[in-house]
Amino acid sequence: MTDDPAYKEMLEIGEWLSAGDLEQLEFASQVVDSFPQHWDGYFGTPWIVRAIYCGRVSVVNWMIEKGVNLRPESTDGYPPVLACIDNRDSEEKYQILGALIASGADINERGINGWTPLHLAALNDDERSMHMLLVAGADRSITTLCDDDATAEEEARKFGHIQSAEYIARFASD
Repeated sequence: MTDDPAYKEMLEIGEWLSAGDLEQLEFASQVVDSFPQHWDGYFGTPWIVRAIYCGRVSVVNWMIEKGVNLRPESTDGYPPVLACIDNRDSEEKYQILGALIASGADINERGINGWTPLHLAALNDDERSMHMLLVAGADRSITTLCDDDATAEEEARKFGHIQSAEYIARFASD
């Protein structure tokens, strides 16, 4: 496994993503055909999603400036905006979410379980993400594609996230 060149490449670029080393990332963009436009050759994860999970807004902005597709074909159920909301440990999470929204990322794109970013934000009790998404025009009427076909508000109520459900319900009056 460690002798696989794609694995080594993924680890090395991953270190640069985590460190926010734009100089090395620029170098990688010149020598690695798939970077930053496509996905790593080992797991098949889009580089933009890897960058989001690394949690550096400078790197995400650099990739956006490079014209990275914010709707990559393969995301394992976590397209960029959903990945951002899922990244609870990132100190720069809301800056990254703002950059994605400002760059036209699809704030209603479905991911795992047919959830939209609003579904995940509600189930994480992440009021700031819910607010950012709703201000940007997230569609509160989209339902999941499994189970009870629930909206984000309904899903939040179903799983006991009452404050999140109420926040979504009364948002129109905010």
